[in-house]
Amino acid sequence: MTVHSDFPPQPRTNPRGAAPVGMIHELPPLEATAILFLRVWCQGGLARDTIAADFASVTAKPKAAQALADFDALMRLVLSQSRRTLMRHDCKCSCFGGDESAFANMIAAAAMADADEAMLFATTLLKAPAAYEAVRLARSLAHPFLCLARNSLNPVAPVGSQRVH
Repeated sequence: MTVHSDFPPQPRTNPRGAAPVGMIHELPPLEATAILFLRVWCQGGLARDTIAADFASVTAKPKAAQALADFDALMRLVLSQSRRTLMRHDCKCSCFGGDESAFANMIAAAAMADADEAMLFATTLLKAPAAYEAVRLARSLAHPFLCLARNSLNPVAPVGSQRVH
């Protein structure tokens, strides 16, 4: 038996959530930083040291360590409780996809103390029970992300990657 559909199959080269929706240089600094941090964290290893260095550059040592722990917890939650595989672009990519946009907007809304908007973006990425915790963690990261956005129009990029212009 052959099943026919009126809808074409989704192309494998652009899985849902990865399709480009914008260019990083068009984003406000906070959202650009959130996307770059997501990408760097997913690289793992020494690349994550750049995130620690960025937090340390804008907050006192104990607060920087807490921000790093909160970001690590947020990423682990987002990746383990996502509705489907979270899609992201390479650190060197100048565009960003839908999943990255939702993540960045969740961080930005939480930083602006807009819990309802942050929850809206969180629920597009995560299973419902995890969305509350993701927004709580994103809210705890408000100060360091706002400081990074205020202090620099160009978030620190990992070694070997291109900076956002």
